Amino acid sequence: MSQPTPPPSQPSEPQQGAFGFPAAPVPAPAPAPRPTNFAGGVLAAFAVAVFGAILYGIIANAIDREIGYAAVGLGFLVGLTACKVGGRSVWLFVWAAVFSLAGTYFGQLVAVALALSDITGAPSVTDIFLSHFGVLNDAWGEVLSAMRFVFIALGAVGAYAGAKKANG
Repeated sequence: MSQPTPPPSQPSEPQQGAFGFPAAPVPAPAPAPRPTNFAGGVLAAFAVAVFGAILYGIIANAIDREIGYAAVGLGFLVGLTACKVGGRSVWLFVWAAVFSLAGTYFGQLVAVALALSDITGAPSVTDIFLSHFGVLNDAWGEVLSAMRFVFIALGAVGAYAGAKKANG
């Protein structure tokens, strides 16, 4: 029996270059750029921001305080989702930062609405948001502190980190 011959694409001995030295290896082709889906990235960021705001408000109300990790986490998930779905775009990061800022703010409003619902016996948080938004925003302003703005800013920092992770 004879030895099986290797396929032609894989030579059995190294290729010889000039003057008998081995030839330089051929580099692998660069990966194709990821296609962009800008609208999908923006919609996904919006959906995660809405879901994250509700979750942020529920957690803040349950423990009766806000924590910075929740704001950073909300922003991180918004930025990560926007750039994973939408691809590489600076504008996706801008939208993710805006949605994370808004999501953190609305998360704070959800926490205040849950607290008002417990205090006043309002039928639902949705009723407070839809029928008494001015009262809700005034109540948010009554307990306003510098830390609330820090938490809102932390959302944008998290969005940057998430976008960087998705594109890195």
